[in-house]
Formats: sequence, structure tokens, C-alpha cells
Amino acid sequence: MAWDENCGFCHYWVIKWKKLTGDKVNYTPFQQVYKEFPDIDLKYFRQAIRFIDLDGKTYVGPGAVFQALHRYGTSWRWVMPLYRSIWLFRFLSDHFYAFVSRNRTRMYSITIRLFGKNPARPKPYWAFYLGSVIAVLGGLLFLT
Repeated sequence: MAWDENCGFCHYWVIKWKKLTGDKVNYTPFQQVYKEFPDIDLKYFRQAIRFIDLDGKTYVGPGAVFQALHRYGTSWRWVMPLYRSIWLFRFLSDHFYAFVSRNRTRMYSITIRLFGKNPARPKPYWAFYLGSVIAVLGGLLFLT
């Protein structure tokens, strides 16, 4: 899995994926491995995460993550079949990935707020935010 070592968001999620795949997937920054793949131009490594499987097949963006988890993960194996067979899921995944890719710094900040700074031991801060919103909405409904 070739990812951007200069991206905090990418680093955060690589740590999470490592927990799911263990030593079965080699996560290496593209800055260190792109020369080993002369048939893939550097600009493509910069555009999206790439998973180059043992059979030589390359997966890009959400397909890269889903394939690695499907083939080598301990959970989330069900996602890649959805990505392959349901066009709407693939469309939404690809567009969400593109949005995140264009807004990495902001998405990293949001990720930290939702799950905490340590991806190996995430905190459910998102539940606090959700509970706060529900409490406010409930309060508004009660007042009307």
C-alpha cells in the first residue's frame, strides 16, 4: 500500500488499517517506493493511495483500501464486494474519497475531533457530539 507520508490524515488511517491487516500488507509511503514501479507515473502516486497486490494488480483510492481489507483484513471483508457490484456504493465511495483527498487537512482535523489523536485507541467523541445535537433538538421540540 503506497500512501503519502506528508499527509496526517493518511498516516492516521494507515495506522487503523494496519490493525486490521497486521503484517499481511506492507504500508510504505509512495515517496519511498515509487521508483520500484516505473510503469506508474509519480503523479498518480500523488493523486491517491495505491494498493499493489501480490498478483501485480493495482487498486486506487477507496478500491485500494477495500481490496486490502477484503483480501488481507480480519474484518470489513464485505465492503469490496459492495464496491464491485453496487454502482451507487462505488460512485459515493469514489466521490467521498475525492472530496477527502482535496480537503485532507480539514478532514484530518475532523477525524481527530471525532475519534481522538491516537488511531490505535480511538475514542468515541462522535457519540458526545451526536448526544449533544439530540439533546438540543429534543430541547427545542420540548419548548415548542
